[in-house]
Amino acid sequence: MAKNLRLTDTVTIASSGTTSTTLTLENNRIPLAIILPAALTGTSIKFQASNDNATFTPMYYESSEINIGVGTSRHVALNRDQFEAVKYLKLVSTSTETAARTITVISGE
Repeated sequence: MAKNLRLTDTVTIASSGTTSTTLTLENNRIPLAIILPAALTGTSIKFQASNDNATFTPMYYESSEINIGVGTSRHVALNRDQFEAVKYLKLVSTSTETAARTITVISGE
């Protein structure tokens, strides 16, 4: 992967759900930002990580669960240090979504 190459992927939180589909991060990709849709029920996003794409656990950084305040139609920068060791990632809304929500994830090296 070329230095500074940015890739975009999407994950979806289903209607009546809280947890997104899985984002697979390969080739040293790290999530750098998320772009939120024009409608979103939850007011914050948490994250779950997995090494095997089967067992997901809440993500913590320096003893605190990663919890990002969010709003609609926002581009939210992420702290790359929090995501360096993640292979499989899910986003978790703190409220049940009233419709399917697609979130864009920008990743890079």
